[in-house]
Amino acid sequence: MSAAFVVLALHQTPARNALAPMAVGIPALRRILTLLSRRGYRFVGLDAVVPGGLPDRTATVTVDDGYASNARHLSPLLRELGIPWTVFISVAAMGRANTWDVRWVGQRERHLTRDEVRTLAREGVRVGSHGMEHEDLTKKAGAVPLAESLASSRAELEAITERPVDAIAYPWGRVDARVAAAAQCAGYRVGFSLSEGRRMPSALAGMAIPRTSVYAPDQILALFDTTAPWSPRPCRAVRAAMTRTGRALVETALAVRRLGGGR
Repeated sequence: MSAAFVVLALHQTPARNALAPMAVGIPALRRILTLLSRRGYRFVGLDAVVPGGLPDRTATVTVDDGYASNARHLSPLLRELGIPWTVFISVAAMGRANTWDVRWVGQRERHLTRDEVRTLAREGVRVGSHGMEHEDLTKKAGAVPLAESLASSRAELEAITERPVDAIAYPWGRVDARVAAAAQCAGYRVGFSLSEGRRMPSALAGMAIPRTSVYAPDQILALFDTTAPWSPRPCRAVRAAMTRTGRALVETALAVRRLGGGR
């Protein structure tokens, strides 16, 4: 069995393999990307994404949150391999430390600054929205606040990059029909969820394209290959569990920090 297409979802990308669940080191990423190529996948950019996903036997690389390590370590690797990629930016976090993580979830790291985002865009990296704040948009009450948040993040990123911003990766990977419709109305062409994203009406299919999350356990040799989208269903269930666990860890970190009065 093989998956028709693969959309990778990354977060922190340190130079070396790391223990933090949200981080995947460059050596492991090189191995995973090489594996995809050997399995016959052709890497494509955001323009190749259509409402049904991607063309058969293609893959694309997406990165959520926008960390400094994406520019420092990931960008040179992908440039070397000739692989296009997209980074989804949480607008309010630019230039700040990743305050929603704690040490057992993510490495303490600065988010990309506005100048770094602008530089990446000029180098040909596609920039998309990850919302104004890193918040679950399905829980955002009221049509007007939701619409304003979606439109504001897009407008601000377009002003920074001086390029169209037509893609969104929903924080936490969560999207429902209401959020997908609002994103479409805000001018987004495509939207990305995570692998367990809900089914959408056909008119919104392109607003909830599933992705394959890559986390620290994937630094273990052969783990990605045995749990990837082309693997048997029981093995794919392991990857879905990894995704749920990773998200739960970060959400717990946020809740603990809020209870402690921090951000």
